[in-house]
Amino acid sequence: MPLLEVNSLAVEYRTSRGTVRAVEDVSFSMEKGETLGLAGESGSGKSTLGLSLIRLVPYPGIITKGSVKIDGKEILKLRENEMRFFRGRKVAYIFQDPMVSLNPVKKIGDHFTELIHTHEPKTKKEEAVERAKEILKNLGILPERINDYPHQFSGGMRQRIMIGLAIALNPALVIAD
Repeated sequence: MPLLEVNSLAVEYRTSRGTVRAVEDVSFSMEKGETLGLAGESGSGKSTLGLSLIRLVPYPGIITKGSVKIDGKEILKLRENEMRFFRGRKVAYIFQDPMVSLNPVKKIGDHFTELIHTHEPKTKKEEAVERAKEILKNLGILPERINDYPHQFSGGMRQRIMIGLAIALNPALVIAD
């Protein structure tokens, strides 16, 4: 069974000025351990495709047809609370712009501990903090910086933090935009 299976996926943006089909009849599959890269011009639908795989297409976008299965589970039919479990645990997304993705009034450590507690409520805060420090260390960021805010990091470091958040729960699939 493929880790990711996409069949005939279509995504549209419906506005008062008309409909724009951003993704049209896309099909592919990936096995565990495989890497897939998408290349295309700006505005060609790469980000929309990625966001559709985790059901986060922004308004006024809508998935109009198709199927997306992760580990054999059809995610387009999951309830939102089930989808929240899938995000982070089964599939993670690394957004293009880390400054927009990180809460500027929240310390980096709080981003990690909130993520861990959301998906693993029985994890003690101290354990979550230690995991966050270990991830930062593995990314080449001093663990002591866990109490710093996003604006105190360079753009490249913020991007590494986003990667760390994406892999913190060991998801089966990571989508990088």
